[in-house]
Amino acid sequence: MRVRELIKAVSFDLWFTLIHEDPLDTIQYTLMRVKALREFVSRYSIVSTEEVMKVYEVFESVRGFIDHRSLSNMIALALGLQLSSEALVELGRIYDESTKEFRPKVNEEVYEVLPRIKVAGLKIGVVSNTSFSEEGVRAMLENVGLLKYVDAVVSSSSIGFNKPHPKIYSHLVSRLALEPDEVLHVGDSCVNDVLGALNAGLKAALYVGLRRDRNLSVCLKLGIPLLSRLSELLEGFNSS
Repeated sequence: MRVRELIKAVSFDLWFTLIHEDPLDTIQYTLMRVKALREFVSRYSIVSTEEVMKVYEVFESVRGFIDHRSLSNMIALALGLQLSSEALVELGRIYDESTKEFRPKVNEEVYEVLPRIKVAGLKIGVVSNTSFSEEGVRAMLENVGLLKYVDAVVSSSSIGFNKPHPKIYSHLVSRLALEPDEVLHVGDSCVNDVLGALNAGLKAALYVGLRRDRNLSVCLKLGIPLLSRLSELLEGFNSS
């Protein structure tokens, strides 16, 4: 995979590329959020953890593209609360910071790959469909020692667009201060990471080291690089 002379940055999907989770991890950060919400809301109304959890789950399908302030406001409304603008700002902050101690499981390959990408003189971006805000993603990456390698983070919930929407990739390219075709995006989803990136003018590679996409055959038809290990990227960086 000869890419070193063609690109100036590599962007990575977050979940199941750089990090991964299991149901217990999801429960952990969900409880962090629900506990924080309940503690705040209890200043205004008697509410149980179960009630807050039920309302939180109502927004499952939209948490990935609603910013934390809007989401926490809607949760408060769903709990029957009309809060002042100042209280809503505080609630949004508390919700966003509730997961700052969360430590995801890390794809151990990245501890070799990311430093070597930086040594090669390339920038690194992270772009993710996630309910974590950009600050929340940075906190996760900091907790596992990866943030120091990352030049730009783009979260769908912070900007209001999920991959494969081209606007999420436009944000990434802008923050990297590069042209789209100077960025190689690597992720585990054929639709979101490969077709989405290609549609936005980026280069793309499909990573299958943590899980295999059900649309794998579609990406194979495109002839895009298929990576069983992220370290295969380093062959291109060392080839020039």
